[in-house]
Amino acid sequence: MRKQCTLLLILSLAVIGFTGCENLKGVIGESYQPSMNQPEEFTLAFVQEAIDLYKTDGIEATVAHYGNPENIEGQWYVFITDVNNIYVAHALAPVFVGRNIAGIEGVDRLTIGAEIAAATEEGHWTEYIWPNPETDKLEQKRTWSIRYDGYLFASGYYEPWAPDPASLLIASKDNPVRYARSLVLSAIAYYESEGIAATAAYYNDPARVDGQWYVFITDENDLFVAHPVRQDFAENRTDLKTIVGSDGYELGIEIAKATGIGRWVDYLWPNPESGKEEQKRTWAIRHDGYLFGTGYYQPISTDSQ
Repeated sequence: MRKQCTLLLILSLAVIGFTGCENLKGVIGESYQPSMNQPEEFTLAFVQEAIDLYKTDGIEATVAHYGNPENIEGQWYVFITDVNNIYVAHALAPVFVGRNIAGIEGVDRLTIGAEIAAATEEGHWTEYIWPNPETDKLEQKRTWSIRYDGYLFASGYYEPWAPDPASLLIASKDNPVRYARSLVLSAIAYYESEGIAATAAYYNDPARVDGQWYVFITDENDLFVAHPVRQDFAENRTDLKTIVGSDGYELGIEIAKATGIGRWVDYLWPNPESGKEEQKRTWAIRHDGYLFGTGYYQPISTDSQ
């Protein structure tokens, strides 16, 4: 079923972006199918296949097909939104169904969903960091998204992400949300560069505590390997899921639910800078099975309700 919508040596990317896949029909024989070793061409054909299914069988059948995890092909899956940018199919993350794609935040920047949704009938590529379902690692993803009948059809492929930790841009502390995300990404980059032993040693060092900021790390079993403020957690290989706040909140269980796209968790915790218990917002994300997290503090409000 996969059509010959592909990049040929005689066609440029500009032609693909301008004409769309549909206009390339008839350029070569119907039997041509790009392989997964041609990721860009394969992605274009994979998305075109979804559009072709919609044309022949309608949106309900298309949503049922691409919402089924059995139709994920390696690192490839198609996600679809309706004319209002509401997800109707996402086999890898069904929790997205019913949400507006424009509100989906990326790992490296907050506007990924809106950028993907900006596609027209000509289609466009968007590059960002996202977890690869095959490797369980954050990688560089290239997503092709295109509008047809108002619906958005999209898929993408992954390339290794291994930046130099020393050159990774860190956001300003004036924006704690962005800073937390970038601090975690820098820790993951350090891991990719130096391995877990060196990364755990580096981030477990009390010298890595910067005011209220520090990174903690657990292994694939949620056992701490680094926590510069509570080094006993790493020394005793404490299970993150057993950590409970002073108010009884099972914060460790909630943090451990983090996936490759990250998770925010709010709870009470001592601020190493003030020495007082304050409201903490932690950003945690999975990468290669490990959990990397950091957070920032906000004074507890004493205002009466």
